Amino acid sequence: MRISSLILSTQALTGIHREQAAIAKLTQHIATGQSLTAPKDDPVRAPRILELTDRIALRQQYLANQDKARLALNYEQTVIGQMRRVLEHARGSLMGVAPSHDADLRAQYADLIMADYNQLKGLANTRDPSGNYIFSGHKTNTAPYTHTQVAPDNDNNPNTPATSPVTTYSGDAGVREIEIDVGRTLQVSDDLNQVFDAGGTNDLLRALDQAAIDLRETPGTWLTQTDIDNAIAAINGALERLGLIERRIAAAQLEVADTQATTKALLNEEKNALGALIELDQAAAIVELQRRQITLEAAQRAYARTAGLSLFNFL
Repeated sequence: MRISSLILSTQALTGIHREQAAIAKLTQHIATGQSLTAPKDDPVRAPRILELTDRIALRQQYLANQDKARLALNYEQTVIGQMRRVLEHARGSLMGVAPSHDADLRAQYADLIMADYNQLKGLANTRDPSGNYIFSGHKTNTAPYTHTQVAPDNDNNPNTPATSPVTTYSGDAGVREIEIDVGRTLQVSDDLNQVFDAGGTNDLLRALDQAAIDLRETPGTWLTQTDIDNAIAAINGALERLGLIERRIAAAQLEVADTQATTKALLNEEKNALGALIELDQAAAIVELQRRQITLEAAQRAYARTAGLSLFNFL
């Protein structure tokens, strides 16, 4: 083969490889619907695409955090609401009983109050769907409230009424927070000690337990109206503090809802911007693919012709 023929053959082969690579890339773009499959496809647009991709990933993480916060708040709201109903029922029972009632009637009220006591203690030690105690602060694997019921006259002293022990708290005073946006955290749990006052002068679980004990005690004269009024006062104080928690939860729910709406709107805008940068013009790409295929076929024919030339053709 002459030198000129060799040059032509090499040029044709190079053209074939170039067109094959271009066709392969176009085919990939058409298959994915994207104009870029790697940063080198467009060094000018690539930094903006990477920036938008990172921003979208971050916003999606914040959306996940917002959902987690919303579910935690809704769950706590349900539990707090049930606590309110239990306390209001216990208060109603205490308001309906009097020291002058006979032992049988007082025992019936004691049963009602004890049922409320047990339900309230269970609610205070509620676990979320993941198995975490919601009122233990950061010690989510520890049951927060412990209180042992005392049966009437179990102090072995018939001359004095039984005394309920104090409530103990095994959690910590921390509240959990979730980051819902850049630099924004949201409180998703509460410290119930302000409600239960474990070990304090208004120990709620102890007050209910003691009320049930006193209602069952014999003689009934050990139960005074002052005892009943003190138990009602403990419940009223707890209900007032529950109201503060309920208002905080409601405000937090509004905040997370507003933040989530904003995040979704911005995420949609960023996805549209990214789509505009990487979306492929399918019609133009197909035309370009057809043009490249024609060019490839021409290059292949040219190579076939030049490759068949040799000095023997001129002898």
